[in-house]
Amino acid sequence: MTIKSIPNWVMLRYSALFREFRSSKTFSRKEAQEVIKKYQLKDDEKLTNTFFSELHKRGWVEVKQDKEDKRKKSFKLVNPEKAILNLELTE
Repeated sequence: MTIKSIPNWVMLRYSALFREFRSSKTFSRKEAQEVIKKYQLKDDEKLTNTFFSELHKRGWVEVKQDKEDKRKKSFKLVNPEKAILNLELTE
């Protein structure tokens, strides 16, 4: 699994989510938005969509679709140690 570095604004939100969910708990988009607001980070629908897209395409989150409602997704953060050890080392 190749992991790519993430921008600072994404890392701040990842850190907030990791503090709440660690890498073992799955969570919903709504739960993520509540945590992001708790840490007083900027949040809106477009930014949340971009945030999860960036995390997913760079390998920092696992995404699963709900079997009953394909519109719903659950998320699980990749452990930061695992992410760093698998980080693609290119500039």
